[in-house]
Amino acid sequence: MKQFIHQPNQIKNSSLYYDKFVFSEKRLMEKDNTISDEINRVLNGDTRNENIKNNRNKLKRDLASRKIDDVLERQIKERYKDILINIATRELKEKIELAKRLRINMIKSLKNRYRILSYEIYTKTPFLIGAGIPSIDEVGFYWSRNLGLPIIPGTTLKGAFRKFLELKNSTFIDSIFGKEDNKGDAIFLDTIPIDNIELGKEFQAPHFQNYYSKNKAPNDIYNPVPINYLSVFKGKFRLDIIIEKNNDEIFKEIESNIKEFLEFYGLGAKTSMGYGRFNISRQL
Repeated sequence: MKQFIHQPNQIKNSSLYYDKFVFSEKRLMEKDNTISDEINRVLNGDTRNENIKNNRNKLKRDLASRKIDDVLERQIKERYKDILINIATRELKEKIELAKRLRINMIKSLKNRYRILSYEIYTKTPFLIGAGIPSIDEVGFYWSRNLGLPIIPGTTLKGAFRKFLELKNSTFIDSIFGKEDNKGDAIFLDTIPIDNIELGKEFQAPHFQNYYSKNKAPNDIYNPVPINYLSVFKGKFRLDIIIEKNNDEIFKEIESNIKEFLEFYGLGAKTSMGYGRFNISRQL
């Protein structure tokens, strides 16, 4: 991780590749702070110091040589999304097949003890999971750490579905999701891709950066600051919910609401803008 070298032809795990960029960006930010401190010390230091002239000259040389690194770093940052998009398009098939096989075997082993709701779903609109996680951009992206696949964590599905049922005034909230003293009767597994997926870059141009980052009044005179980020454009996924076998009411409550939830309520970030909608192609 500390010796990260940009070698896209040797990528074996998209998640680790992405994480290394996050780590690299953090390191560069720390480096920038160090340089800023050095500039302040040199330029605002004790002018009686006989070495001040030499320090200034050295600082100028360091900054001049650093410009080359900055240009390369910016080029890599611009390219990394395209590299990940190409990997997802061409090279994740084997990992998707592995994830699918592991899930099928797991479900088979549990069927004697639990009732299981399983669906094959596909994207109706792009979706974005993990917008708030650390990123080299302003918008994050969630990868499965082990397989390097874009997935929907079970916790994300569980939290969004709970909110949906609360809006519908369901009487089974505590039974499904549990409360402080008792666990719920439903387990939400990670939703995994089961066929080729397509990643893409989305663009937005916030006009009020100073309002969000510097607590200044919103004003139309500010120039927009374009940013881009990854999202999942297309894909087919498997959704599994494990339910205690003797609880038919919970089974029916989830089964009767899951379709509306996926099609109209949505999952992940930016659902108010139409992101995160799915269609159910079949029940498994």
